[in-house]
Amino acid sequence: MSTISVKVLSAATVAADIRLLHLARVDGQPLPSFEPGAHIDLRLGPTLVRQYSLCGAATDGSSYAVAVKREPESRGGSKAVHEQLQVGSVLEISPPRNNFPVDADALHSVLIAGGIGITPLIAMARALLAADKSFELHYFSRSAEHAAFLEELRSGPLAMHTRLHFGLERGAVEEVLAEVLLRRPDGGHLYMCGPRPFMDVVQATARLDWPECYVHLEYFVAEPPKSSEGDISFQVALARHGITVTVEPGVTIIDAVRAAGVDLETSCEQGVCGTCITPVIEGTPDHRDCFLTAKEHARGDCIAVCVSRSRTPMLVLDL
Repeated sequence: MSTISVKVLSAATVAADIRLLHLARVDGQPLPSFEPGAHIDLRLGPTLVRQYSLCGAATDGSSYAVAVKREPESRGGSKAVHEQLQVGSVLEISPPRNNFPVDADALHSVLIAGGIGITPLIAMARALLAADKSFELHYFSRSAEHAAFLEELRSGPLAMHTRLHFGLERGAVEEVLAEVLLRRPDGGHLYMCGPRPFMDVVQATARLDWPECYVHLEYFVAEPPKSSEGDISFQVALARHGITVTVEPGVTIIDAVRAAGVDLETSCEQGVCGTCITPVIEGTPDHRDCFLTAKEHARGDCIAVCVSRSRTPMLVLDL
């Protein structure tokens, strides 16, 4: 994948444990355009690549903005952003990709953010406001001090569309969500982003009246890896390359395919971003990603080859 050399224009703490970076091209040229919901890869080390949502104005080609929460259990990404990147630092990023777009035809959009999940949703909210679309934004955070973009949401143009929910226990969160999602408005679409436990609660509430096709979500972090205990080897045939590889227990499809000399584009390698989704021609996938929907899992016609495996001895992929 091609990359873009950028430098850090500014780096500021905008909430407890949240750092906001503005990035501009080293050569001074405009950055590629993007739509709200898009993310970029930050190459933070030789083998350290992390994905962060673009939270700046989609119409501003002079710089990108990303807000990164420092995670206590960081695998290195948020720690590098908070400790290593300073004004003037140079790094490589990917062009924007969008697996979480806004439906331009929605008559009403409900945006629900938990914690750092506000980053793609505030970009959506700004775009919906600029387009004079009907929407509401609900932001759940453990406290005001932990809430990013607070002044903009409290007193800026988005304030009239925003409800802030701070320090709520799970029961109170469920009550608010039940009220918000009680009945899907005609033409309504739901967008959610945040920590997995929070997202699980939102999804469970939305299932009561929101068909899956009107619910859109994005995970920042994958589920804990499923134990490889009980995994067995299987074969993967690459239809277009005319080769077959064996995938042993503890080895991913990606690893086996690359070992055979075939390079595949990947990004998160956690089953979150969707970059490596591949069509399945024959066989039954053992889905272990959190990108595809339940219906897509049930269809079995595509697979996230970075984490998923096979339930059948042979899996034939359109590769």
